[in-house]
Amino acid sequence: MRELGGIALLMAALLTAFPTAVQAQMEFSLDEVDEEDAKPAKDSKSQGDLIEELAAGSDADSGPTEPAPQREEIAEEIYAVQQIYALRLKRLELAPSAAFTLNDPYLKHYGLGLALNYWFTNVLSVGLNFIWYDWGTNPLERNTSFVPRIQDQFRLSVPINDWQFGLWVNFTYVPFYGKFKVRKKIFQWDAYLIGGVGIMRTQPIPVFDSEIRSFDWQTNVAFNVGAGLRIFLTRYLTFFTEFRAYMWPDQFENTQVAPGDGRLDSSTWLQSGSSFVANTSIQIGFTLFLPIKFEYRLPK
Repeated sequence: MRELGGIALLMAALLTAFPTAVQAQMEFSLDEVDEEDAKPAKDSKSQGDLIEELAAGSDADSGPTEPAPQREEIAEEIYAVQQIYALRLKRLELAPSAAFTLNDPYLKHYGLGLALNYWFTNVLSVGLNFIWYDWGTNPLERNTSFVPRIQDQFRLSVPINDWQFGLWVNFTYVPFYGKFKVRKKIFQWDAYLIGGVGIMRTQPIPVFDSEIRSFDWQTNVAFNVGAGLRIFLTRYLTFFTEFRAYMWPDQFENTQVAPGDGRLDSSTWLQSGSSFVANTSIQIGFTLFLPIKFEYRLPK
């Protein structure tokens, strides 16, 4: 019984002290309030920085804005290099042609020619050019209308030389080439320069004393220069036309007839000096490149 009485007294004491402690916790003194106000806030600085950043962001948004830099589009140029339609390097060129003189005022000359060239680069070649002019006809039958007019109106004759053949060593250079279109077909072309040195065989035609005089063929050193245009029909067959100027020193019949027995002296039949001859012609023909087939070898 005594133990129960002691426990009851202890519980009564605890119940009496609990309201007093709670009331003590709810009461604040003025000193405590002042101390709390005097303490700085721990997060005031961080909160201020955040507010300033937001304010600065809003001010920046409200102000004038600069345009954003735009990307420049780079237009890349692409070049397509077309292979040369027909390679000439290390190929043999065989070119038959027909030749027609242009500026001989007294005699017409017709020739058949053949050229053989070797291309040691794609634009340079060396070769031979041969033209035959002697067809066994009377040269006076090939004279122009200018000769009879001189003979009839002025009672004069003009010295005339016939041609047998010409042979030259030529160099060819191709500075230009391109293409053109005819309807739906594209043709390749090239332009070339040609020149060389060789021989020209000529013979004076006896006009002033044809009963006594007769002449043999004589060989003269000759030069030629020209330009041509070639159109490719296939990679090995072309059509070409070219203009040539042939030049050489030549001797003509003497217009004076020696009197008496001097007429029989053959040393008086020719003029004492040589005359410079410059004759032009146009040539038309075909070109065959050999071998017919070839392969491109492009650098890697």
